[in-house]
Amino acid sequence: MSYSQVHFSDMQSTFISNYMEMEEPVQEKEQQLNWCQRTFGPLKKGGIRMSIISLLAPCLGVGMLGLPYRAKEQGLIIELLLIALCGIISCISMHILSWSAGDLQCSSFSELIQMSLGNKMKRCFEILTICQCLLGITQIQISFQLFIYELFRYFEIVVDQRELAIIVQLIFIIPNLLISFQKTLYKLRYFSLVGVISVIYITSLTSLDYFVRGSYKDDIKIKLIDVDFNIFTTFAMTFFCYLCHLFIFPIRKELHNPTITRQSKIWKRQCLICYIVYSLICISGYLRFGDDTKNWVINNYHGDFFFIGKLGMSCALFFAVPLNILACRQIIHDMLLSDEMEYQLKHRNLRIQAQDGKITFEVDSVDSFRSKIHIYSTLILQFGSAILALIIPNINRYVTLIGGLLGTTMVCLIPVLIYIREYRDKLNYFIVILEITGVVFGWIGAVYAQF
Repeated sequence: MSYSQVHFSDMQSTFISNYMEMEEPVQEKEQQLNWCQRTFGPLKKGGIRMSIISLLAPCLGVGMLGLPYRAKEQGLIIELLLIALCGIISCISMHILSWSAGDLQCSSFSELIQMSLGNKMKRCFEILTICQCLLGITQIQISFQLFIYELFRYFEIVVDQRELAIIVQLIFIIPNLLISFQKTLYKLRYFSLVGVISVIYITSLTSLDYFVRGSYKDDIKIKLIDVDFNIFTTFAMTFFCYLCHLFIFPIRKELHNPTITRQSKIWKRQCLICYIVYSLICISGYLRFGDDTKNWVINNYHGDFFFIGKLGMSCALFFAVPLNILACRQIIHDMLLSDEMEYQLKHRNLRIQAQDGKITFEVDSVDSFRSKIHIYSTLILQFGSAILALIIPNINRYVTLIGGLLGTTMVCLIPVLIYIREYRDKLNYFIVILEITGVVFGWIGAVYAQF
């Protein structure tokens, strides 16, 4: 065996990193700007603000519109506690992943698991993540169809919901596919911003509506605490709102000066914003409608202003598909490119070049193989999720399965295993208990919801 083959695992990370889509140069260090310029200026690649928006986009979606309904089932206080608990667990997991990725010099989620937990866990993670992403994109497709149906109802247009779903897929799948071929979060930054703005608009509108008009009837019933076995399902569906951890590694790659401090700012601010938005939606929506709260609280509201909110949410869901495809595609890249790299190393020539202290690896035909992965994985995820959305339109089943079983496995179980393995000498048992609690609650909730 040659020296190159012996050190294949060490070179694999650098090879994949060089072949990933890091096309645009990192921004130079920003000059000191005032608050207004930092907040409302152009979104620059590698900035904290752009990173927060990219991380918020997959979280601020239809999941949060179901939080008032969760309060109706378990009580307002219980749901607010679950929102806080899920946010804390999510933030801790983000920090564990960024700490360990920095210490082990890993550029992707798959590589981190391979170096910390081994090849078998890496392969299990890749399969699990692809399933989770496919179901997640399917859930977005279903939600988009339902929002379009609500827009038709606003104009009192009678249409069969099933037929409309098929027409929506046929009309919107091609423009959505063209956006999905974009290769970096930076190129999708303004699509992410559309979703964030839409959610802020809906949150402001629902909060203002309650604080100005109060409950919509005098004898409204409010439940504060009602604990039963459904609390596990409620936890799973609440935890679904925080799932965005696949975006951590694309953000780390594009972040300018990715120190632990700068990364920590992103994770904390993102979780804090989510907690504030979720709490406001939950409180104002449930206190406004009580026992009459619908599965998606926005369907309780009527009028032109809320029509604009529904239209904005439809656009946000439309643009959420390319964002989630990008995250899933990176996992597929890592999995298939590493296999192709190993094959090329055994059967072809590996050329190593060193220039300006940077080592690059060139392998025959891998570049064309990488392009094929990009095209085929995008097509499969886009069309596969669209077909699944038409075949199995039960959205609640997706939410509990993704949030409870797949989500807590990826966001809680894997990070805590890495944490125990890599930081065994300085373990914080509070962190371990919180993460394991998330796994147990999520798994029970996901299984219970299926029956």
